[in-house]
This record gives sequence, structure tokens and C-alpha cells, in this order.
Amino acid sequence: MRKMKLIPGEDFYNRCEVSVYDITEGKEKRRCKVTVEYSAADVRQLRSQGIEDLDAALEHYRDWIYDIVKYYITDDWECAEGMDEVTDIIAEHIREYFEEGEKR
Repeated sequence: MRKMKLIPGEDFYNRCEVSVYDITEGKEKRRCKVTVEYSAADVRQLRSQGIEDLDAALEHYRDWIYDIVKYYITDDWECAEGMDEVTDIIAEHIREYFEEGEKR
């Protein structure tokens, strides 16, 4: 199983670029870059799939990141660092869509 490090780039109102580095053998090797999108339209899509709270949405994003990185590196992997930083960025931008009583 590969050990990966996620490094979020500059975050925008609707997306964040995340660089993915393989640190399995002790040195960083850049493997890919993924774009995590979290616009109002993306949140509406999550809601249409039955995701109605922030925790479930963040779990969905974590699973999506795992699946897309696994696709690019063609191997199972574990996140050694960076996932919390990425999910914090996502939460900061989508929290308002999941506030009590808010339906967008």
C-alpha cells in the first residue's frame, strides 16, 4: 500500500487544486494533481444524492479523493498527511449550504 501526502494549493470560492505526493520510500515524488470542486451546484448535486449534512458531505469528498487518487496511481493508498487540511478547506466553503434550515 502506498503512502501519500496531499498538499492543497490556493483555494478558490468553488474549487481547490490538491497535489498528491508519494512518500512511500521516504522521499516525495509527485504523482498527480486533482481538482476538488465545491460550488453551490456541486452541493445541490450532493443533496440530490441524499447527502443532507456537512459530515456526510465531507465523508463523500474524502471517499471521492481516495477513489480518484487510487485511479491515477493504480494502487491502494493511505493518506499520511494532508487530508484534514483539504477537508477543512472544503468545510469552510460548503458549511453555509448545510446550516440549520438552509435548503439551496
